[in-house]
Amino acid sequence: MGGKAPELLRKARSLLLITHKSPDIDGIASAIALALAMKRRGKKCTLAAESASEQITSFASQFGFAIEKPSYDVDCIVVLDTNSPSLFNLAAVKASPAKKILIDHHSPKSDVMAEFDDCIIRENATSTSQIVYRLLRSMREPLTKDEAIAVCSGIYTDSANFIAATPESFAILAEALTKTKSTFQDVLRATAAPIDQSEKIARLKGAQRLELIREGDYLIAVTRVSSFEGSVARSMIGLGADVAFVGAAKEGEARISARARNDLTEKGLHLGRDVLPAVTDLIGGDAGGHAAAAGANGVRPEALESALSVCVSKTREFIQKL
Repeated sequence: MGGKAPELLRKARSLLLITHKSPDIDGIASAIALALAMKRRGKKCTLAAESASEQITSFASQFGFAIEKPSYDVDCIVVLDTNSPSLFNLAAVKASPAKKILIDHHSPKSDVMAEFDDCIIRENATSTSQIVYRLLRSMREPLTKDEAIAVCSGIYTDSANFIAATPESFAILAEALTKTKSTFQDVLRATAAPIDQSEKIARLKGAQRLELIREGDYLIAVTRVSSFEGSVARSMIGLGADVAFVGAAKEGEARISARARNDLTEKGLHLGRDVLPAVTDLIGGDAGGHAAAAGANGVRPEALESALSVCVSKTREFIQKL
């Protein structure tokens, strides 16, 4: 894997690895795999996110890491699994004299990428973890069991338990597990942290407040919660919705998380490119993500209902053209 990233990583003595606010397993797993490899080279590595759930904190602890608040006094900053300024402190990253690397699999944003010394963006990758795996292999880094488990955990969870997996996903999984004499059961154990009570309550409240819109043969679910929007959106798909939009409004903040079934994305629906960006002006923020999973964040909670209506309208327009 070309570019400046391998040399920047080799030269750095201290690294800050940042993933997005309230990270999923892929975000933190990709940071863990890279940090473990760099620590073997004698580098100081710090994992950071603006916030993290109990589940993600527990996952990181299995590999000997805590998730800390970012401190930017390092030689190199690596931002993983996000290019959305609402999900990490782009201003602080920009202000730091450190070298900067962006590793992501979401739709690229040229204004954000311009602030980094090197960007490794692969939209066709189902996870950032598999990008990190390819990067480490290109640097001829030996693979340890913990790195393999971290990478495979990111691939497994971010492909929705292999529903959205590609041949490359399976190839990396097989190679990583074989090289380290690990098993898929190791991956399942690492990712099996129980859902905490507050997340369960959010899912149930989301189901209670559910609004269902029928468009042709498809069902669009809309609901509102105060937290865990991504988890609630996934649960709506699990209940039978074809597309789900989950909104959350707090003082000074509006958030929307969206999910879609693969049969719609295979027909051309792209939540991160064509739907969520349509609400950024309304909520005063930004948006991005994949075809089947995307989010938007802004500073105008009073506009949340209008933004959810726009999301539904955009989706209905797409379905009507099928």
